[in-house]
Amino acid sequence: MADPSAFLGCVPHAPFMMLQDRELNRPFWDAYAQQAEALRAFDPELVFVFGADHYSGQHMRLMPSFAIAQAAEAINDDGGFPGKLDVPSELSLACATYVVEAGIDVATSFAMEVDHGFSAVTGHFLGAVDAKPVIPVFVNALAAPRPTFKRCRLLGEAIGEFAATLGKRVAFLGSGGLSHETGDIFPQYLESPDARTKEYILHGGSKGELTRQTWLEEMHQGLQFVNGMLLDRVPGVGEIREEWDDEFLRLFAAGDMSVFDDWSDAEVLRTGGNGAGEIRQWIAAASAAQRAGAGPITVDYYSHGLPMGVASVVVHA
Repeated sequence: MADPSAFLGCVPHAPFMMLQDRELNRPFWDAYAQQAEALRAFDPELVFVFGADHYSGQHMRLMPSFAIAQAAEAINDDGGFPGKLDVPSELSLACATYVVEAGIDVATSFAMEVDHGFSAVTGHFLGAVDAKPVIPVFVNALAAPRPTFKRCRLLGEAIGEFAATLGKRVAFLGSGGLSHETGDIFPQYLESPDARTKEYILHGGSKGELTRQTWLEEMHQGLQFVNGMLLDRVPGVGEIREEWDDEFLRLFAAGDMSVFDDWSDAEVLRTGGNGAGEIRQWIAAASAAQRAGAGPITVDYYSHGLPMGVASVVVHA
């Protein structure tokens, strides 16, 4: 039976969502707004956000599989909302301790910087990044080697078990996915097209030719260029794997997250695109919500017909 003290919401965070006129994607935004209103009515006392990073706060000089923030600030990047998140530091550290004792070794951060991979879902669902107490949970979905899908499930379950001990209304938000291509925009370190990009991915602008500001400016220009091609429906741009999305959502909505345990990272990237690994955030968030007592998963909206460069989907429980 569903527990009224647990809420799950999963949505994409593609920057094109905010670069484009909302009227172009009105059905998606209407479904998103409906669940945001449901979350506001739920009035969570604590929100866990399972998000990704795009070389904004996490870099290849040290890339954790998982990290739980005790303090966090969102940068001002495309698709996101800048500002400090209201992270309850002691509670977040207690969560990290619980998770480690449950057998999942996570990193901690008292100065995590996040990008649209966190701030988009936080801003859209809550109205502002500091509207509610939030515990950011970073999941490495971008840089090889990535954590297994089983490990992501176990991380979520441990966090959900911790949340269930609090006696609070808790929301769990999964940010990212589904199938999409990101390799040209966010390359792998060893596949970087030039030395300046490779140095930035390694050091995040603290060394090398590219500063963070220059990186963000060049990223903005690149995203604007791709957005124009998406709006013009240029063939091959924003490729979405519809059959792969269909199968993932079918399994995800059935509610048994263990079915993803044996999914291969290489196969997911091959069949779903190099951005498809962000389903890790969905699996972790859903696993957490289920352990905290959330109800059945419902797909509120799902379409491949909008020019967002990713499936337009809103899911809740």
